[in-house]
Amino acid sequence: MKRKISTFLFGLLFLIGFGILIYPTVSNQWNTYRQNQLISSYENTVQDMESEDFTSEWEKAKAFNDTIQQNNLYGDVFGEDENDIKDTEYWKILNVADDGVMGYLSIPKINIKLAIYHGTGDKDLQTGVGHLNGTKLPIGGESTHSVLAAHRGLPSAKLFTDIDQLKVGDKFYIHVLDEVLAYKVDQILPMVDKDDHETLEKALQIEEGKDQVTLFTCTPYGVNSHRLLVRGTRVPYNGEEDATESVTDSMVKAIQNYYMLYLILGLSITILVIILLRFLSKRKAHKE
Repeated sequence: MKRKISTFLFGLLFLIGFGILIYPTVSNQWNTYRQNQLISSYENTVQDMESEDFTSEWEKAKAFNDTIQQNNLYGDVFGEDENDIKDTEYWKILNVADDGVMGYLSIPKINIKLAIYHGTGDKDLQTGVGHLNGTKLPIGGESTHSVLAAHRGLPSAKLFTDIDQLKVGDKFYIHVLDEVLAYKVDQILPMVDKDDHETLEKALQIEEGKDQVTLFTCTPYGVNSHRLLVRGTRVPYNGEEDATESVTDSMVKAIQNYYMLYLILGLSITILVIILLRFLSKRKAHKE
């Protein structure tokens, strides 16, 4: 009896430990799937819009941006209460599906596509990118500077974990309504103290005549005592083919993204089958 209890406890502890080990990979793949579904839903909504709908949305967004003469940082970027922005004028702009999504961000170099939410509420930043309320909307135009924030190192999703791989000259893209805006990285501030408000405000201010977007996240990885800022300046959009791999490369990347998940699932099933067969074998031997 003691041996059976001991075997059961060992198996249970093994499964718990194995579950903890595979949780980040499985959770990240699930978040990637959800983000793809959200982006697909956004694109379908946009495709169903008429030309007059686009004109109206662009006019409202530009009018809203005209009310912002300088970017305002209200405390910590990652401390916003999402309930504070609902039912506000800000919430109604670029919210074509009424789900808080204003577009999506694509960074081919690190292979991510993430929805851009209104605000930087904790719930949204657990799964995607938040637009910092108080900064210009990411719609482009002269004398604009939009700030997009996301976490690094979450056990449930990669998000901006690999953003430190970006270099000056790399590009990222913002898909909003019926346009795609291209930005080339021209400045990286890798280690700004989170309490150094003077440096942060200076780095995120609007420059006359410039069209800029800053990607904002925590650093160092897992410590989060400082901030990493990657700024891009608008360049002509010539498609993402300059950063897009061939069909073969795309298939290889897809396999690389999911091979670990398949491997883990295969190992899990194999281990469970072995445990079950061993249990049945001992039970049969005991009866004989």
